[in-house]
Amino acid sequence: MRLLFASGLCSGALVLLINGYAFGQSQAIHAVRSYRASHEAGIVDELVEFLKLPNVAADGPAMRRNAEALLEMMARRGVEARLLETDGPPYVYGELKVPGAGRTVLFYAHYDGQPVDPSRWAGHDPFTPVVRDGPLEAGGRIIGFLTYGRYDPDCRLFARSAADDKSPIVAMLVALDALRANLLEPTANLKFLFEGDEEAGSPNLGEIVRQYRELLSADLVIAADGPSDPSGLPTLYFGSRGIVSAEITVYGPLRPLHSGHYGNWAPNPAMRLAQLLATMKDPETGRVLVDGFYDDVVPLTEFELQAIAEAPNDDAEQMRTFAIAAPESEGSRLLLLNQPSLNVRGLRSGWVGAEARTIVPDRGIANIDLRLVRGIDPGEQAARLIAHIERQG
Repeated sequence: MRLLFASGLCSGALVLLINGYAFGQSQAIHAVRSYRASHEAGIVDELVEFLKLPNVAADGPAMRRNAEALLEMMARRGVEARLLETDGPPYVYGELKVPGAGRTVLFYAHYDGQPVDPSRWAGHDPFTPVVRDGPLEAGGRIIGFLTYGRYDPDCRLFARSAADDKSPIVAMLVALDALRANLLEPTANLKFLFEGDEEAGSPNLGEIVRQYRELLSADLVIAADGPSDPSGLPTLYFGSRGIVSAEITVYGPLRPLHSGHYGNWAPNPAMRLAQLLATMKDPETGRVLVDGFYDDVVPLTEFELQAIAEAPNDDAEQMRTFAIAAPESEGSRLLLLNQPSLNVRGLRSGWVGAEARTIVPDRGIANIDLRLVRGIDPGEQAARLIAHIERQG
């Protein structure tokens, strides 16, 4: 089985599965794009209705409403759909059998979203989708939804999960509509698996795969997950990094102490945590300094290295977009995506800003994620991190 990670619209992937002999590939792509252009307002409407459903994985009833909406969306396309129950949100499975097909493609996406802080959203509720006439950072203004016609290409749809990961779900279902409108059918059997707690770390995915191994068997898996590429173009990544999460707490005094009375005497857990984290990465190369961190990485083949070298490189443009002065490590972003990483995704200790206090904090907390690549065992990588912390005393 091969795995492709797709960012952006999935319609092209479905188009490539039609019969190239009966209908040229370029003609098929043109036909699908024409369908999208002429049905754009309706496609956006379907996506907007889906985005209105709150989808934080911890909210069980809300997640079930999302799953039931997916069942209905798939049934409208003639896809046989069912729920695969778990201890958390259900997985939504669908299958479209094609007579005479000799291969099967499984499309994966997730319908849950990151937990959301409505106060951090600009001008609207996260589950009340809006269209802006441009990117938010470029001053995009809220405009109305169209009832017909096409949106300007600079328009953006804003809502929780609009990019990651509900749009790809709608895109692949609309791709089926576009094929059938042009009297085309896929030449491969299609399977769909939509997960409900990916943002919570996929705690049930392993059991689902074990329990439904035969149901999910496929020749190719396309994982349509993540935000659109900054270029605005559909993009394929070969491979997808897994994750191990860790929370590190460094303790100081039993309670916060006044820094005027106890500073220099009471150990400061925030400082000690910062010093600990600093031992984990080389500031010059960005390499992780945890012993054995890269030992089990399966090297890329010459073919894979060549493919990465020949892929479009928009690193410079992305650095300008994100105001990054220099990358953390040497090498292209696509090359570094094939290496494991150690990322500090959050820090907490004491108070800051208007709430700042003259105290020695009682604890410092860091949340870390370890990204995994082929060959690395999650448990082994976590054990290496623990061993590194113990070596620091």
